[in-house]
Amino acid sequence: MAPPVVDLSNPEAVKRELLDEDAHVRAEFAAHLDGELTELAVALAVCFRLIPALNAAANRSKTMQTALVTAFAYGVLDDIVTSTKLLFAGKLPAAGNLMRQAVEGIAMSILCSADAPLIIKKNRNQPPVTARYWEKVDNDDHRTQGHKAIEQLEWNAGTLGVNSGALAHMRAAMKHYNAFSHCGKLTIASRVALEQVGTAYVGGHFDPAKLDAYRGEMNQRIRLCLVLPPFLERLLATMEPRPAARPAPARPQ
Repeated sequence: MAPPVVDLSNPEAVKRELLDEDAHVRAEFAAHLDGELTELAVALAVCFRLIPALNAAANRSKTMQTALVTAFAYGVLDDIVTSTKLLFAGKLPAAGNLMRQAVEGIAMSILCSADAPLIIKKNRNQPPVTARYWEKVDNDDHRTQGHKAIEQLEWNAGTLGVNSGALAHMRAAMKHYNAFSHCGKLTIASRVALEQVGTAYVGGHFDPAKLDAYRGEMNQRIRLCLVLPPFLERLLATMEPRPAARPAPARPQ
């Protein structure tokens, strides 16, 4: 189904376009990607079932640290949902940019869950700067900006128990979604019809020639959601009360 032609030199037409829900675009995506959509919905539902336990643990703890861990974890799921809605509205760069934020949120929630000081900055020829990451986030320290979180997670992988395979996947995801987050050839291609020379779109659209790319984006989200439950359970474990240390046995006199 061809998208409607809109005269964007007419202010009233522009206003209608700004308020349009892109129903025809969503219908095309749903018709072509129903299997992937169902698979993603099932995987996301499993993740959302763990959120009440995280909220309950944060409420019991009543600390800023657990509040930040929970907020970032919830944000990951919200970003995936919103990103997929943008994808199904044909807004590929915006959808990819939010997926980058989801990956950053995973890293930041892990970093916030640590009680021990972590490396937050490395300087050439100087010792690394360490601090409690969550405290620096709470204080709006510029060294805890989201785009730095993957590198900081790599620096502290041993302390946090993050394996190299998981880090490699996160690094690859960030590289992939960086292209959606900055102007470049990909953002140009996202706005033109690949098989109709001279045709460009404003706002969302469905291009049959990009179906493989759309399906690839859905599969990226599905794979991420399949590994999120153990990640959320790990965060939950860090928020549970730790048993008090046993006193050392008395030395014989």
